Amino acid sequence: MKITIIGWYGTETIGDRAILAGLISIFNQAYDEFEVKLGSLNPFFSVRTIDEDRSLYEDLTGKKIDITIFNVKNSKDLSAAINDSTLVAMGGGPLMDLSELFMVEYAFKLAKKNHIKTALLGCGIGPLFQDKFKVSVFNIIKNSDLVILRDAQSKINLQEIFKQFRQDLNSLNVHVGIDPAVECCIKYSQVSTASPKKYIAVNVRDFPIDYSETDMVDTINDKVFAFVKKISKQYSDREIRLIPMSYFYLGCDDREFLNRIILQEELGNVVVQNRPLTLKSTMSVFQGAYFSIGMRFHAVVFQTILSGKNFILD
Repeated sequence: MKITIIGWYGTETIGDRAILAGLISIFNQAYDEFEVKLGSLNPFFSVRTIDEDRSLYEDLTGKKIDITIFNVKNSKDLSAAINDSTLVAMGGGPLMDLSELFMVEYAFKLAKKNHIKTALLGCGIGPLFQDKFKVSVFNIIKNSDLVILRDAQSKINLQEIFKQFRQDLNSLNVHVGIDPAVECCIKYSQVSTASPKKYIAVNVRDFPIDYSETDMVDTINDKVFAFVKKISKQYSDREIRLIPMSYFYLGCDDREFLNRIILQEELGNVVVQNRPLTLKSTMSVFQGAYFSIGMRFHAVVFQTILSGKNFILD
C-alpha cells in the first residue's frame, strides 16, 4: 500500500505530529505492509520532526515505518508522489482560510482525475470567512472518496458551505469520527504511565487573528495573561510550566507569546519550556502533571486522554 499524506506538514505543531503518528497506527492495523510519502511545505523541518518521532512510531506499530519526505510546493514532486500512490490523504488539521488550501485542492483533483483514492482523515472545517477558501473546501470534499471529520461542529460547518453552493452534502461519503491524534494518545497511554508530579502544565497561545471576523486578539490575550497570573498566585507552591505546541515561527511559535507573559508579569514560579520537546516528551509532560490547562485543540486532546485532570480554555 502506497500512501501519500499532505496537509500542514513543514510547519507542523506537536498536534500535527500526533495526527501523523495516529494515522500510522491506523494504517498499521489496516494493512500488512505500507509506505508513506509525506508532503512537506518546508522539508528541512519535517526531516527533523520525523527523525525525532521515529521511535514513537515503532512503539505504536512494533515495526519500522518507511517515510519519504518530498517538497509539496514543487508541482512535479507532488504529481509524482500522487501518481505513485494507492491513496492520497489529507492528514488531519483544520481546513481553514490558508492559501495552502489550494495545494490540497490541486492534489485531490489530480488524484481523482487519475483514479487514485482520496480521503480526508480527521480534519476540522473552519474557521472559514472568505468565499475563495469556502470554494476550495467545497472542491476538496467533492473530490474526496472518504471524509472523516474530527467533530460534529465541522459537519455542521460543511453543511452550511454546501447550502451556500446549493449542493447536498448528504449524498457524499462524509462521517464524523475522531482526530487521529486521539489514536496516538490512546496507544501511547497503553505503553506509558506517569505518577502525578507537583508541576502544573499550562498551554496557552497568542490568539490568531484569522480565528475571528473581528479583532479580538488584544482582548483575549490580556485575559490569558491575567489568567496565568491568577493561577501563579493561587498555586504559589507549585511550578507552573508553560508548554508550547509549536516550535517553528512559520507555525506561530508559542514560545514568543509564552515568554512575553513571564517578562511582563515577572512570575517567579512560572517557567517556559523553551527547549523543544518531542511528541513523546510532550505527552509525558501532560500525563505526569498535577493538573493541566489547555487552549490549543491538541493540547486539550493530549491532556484529556493522557490524564483527564485538565481544564479547557475555549
